[in-house]
Amino acid sequence: MTLTRQDIEFSACDGTTLRGWYYPTTVKSPCIIMTHGLAGIRHFLLPPFAARFHEAGFAVMLYDNRNWGDSDGEPRQESNPALQQTDLYDAFNYAVTLPGVDPERIAYWGTSFSGGNTIYAAAIDKRIKAAVVQAPAVSGETRSIAFRDRIPSLFQDRARIASGGERGRVPCIASSLAEAKSGSAPVLFPDLHAYESFDGIYDCGGRWENWVTEQTQLYMLEFEAQAMIHRVSPTPLLMVIPGNDVTVRTSSQLEAFAKAQEPKQMLFLEGAGHFDIYRGKYFEENIAAQIEFLRRHISLTN
Repeated sequence: MTLTRQDIEFSACDGTTLRGWYYPTTVKSPCIIMTHGLAGIRHFLLPPFAARFHEAGFAVMLYDNRNWGDSDGEPRQESNPALQQTDLYDAFNYAVTLPGVDPERIAYWGTSFSGGNTIYAAAIDKRIKAAVVQAPAVSGETRSIAFRDRIPSLFQDRARIASGGERGRVPCIASSLAEAKSGSAPVLFPDLHAYESFDGIYDCGGRWENWVTEQTQLYMLEFEAQAMIHRVSPTPLLMVIPGNDVTVRTSSQLEAFAKAQEPKQMLFLEGAGHFDIYRGKYFEENIAAQIEFLRRHISLTN
């Protein structure tokens, strides 16, 4: 039997307070620790995943990454993967104190940028029993191609910050439909698919603004989850790959999956864009496969 979702907060190792939700159960159950992607918050697109996991009998802990949403941390709206990865270890340490969590049956779950974080964390933290990543960020090298014209400004931004100036900002999505249709806006996600997929984020109940720091882009260029993916083994890994992903190229995800060692499983969603996997028919196929994988590897019957 499941219980009502609860607000939670816990401290990362450096004292930063991270906040989120806990979906409890009445008996000792496997637990899924979830975080959102690069420019997301826990309120947007992820509650349906958490709710379906909860309905299937899993305890779920879903939290905002540091610097985002309701969690503390500065600079605001800056994603530093090195810190987000180690925050997962602290989330694990907190999860095992929660009533209803079986400490021997915990999984990490990440999407997009946090999918890359999950690969890193799962490569190091062998306390977990499974890892699920969907449309994961796997290669800063491929991002460097998309960002090549902006790279000089990222170093100029660092010099400005070091001199006491303000941090630069980059919009996440275009400011208008027309700008998004052009596909050339100087934003993090310039394509129309991303613009349309962010529909509803202002009304989802969380704290969100349409920008990230420029230094977030520099961290993205350094981020090579594919270099760690072979070390996830022997922890079982499920990778969900959209077949038409232009945000994190489908080809880069397939190349990363090939580097992973067994046990591993792929769900390839033919025709799906990066953000399609959160809604509609792709969501249904996606969540069914994830629940089946998690039931097999952090069994509800053990």
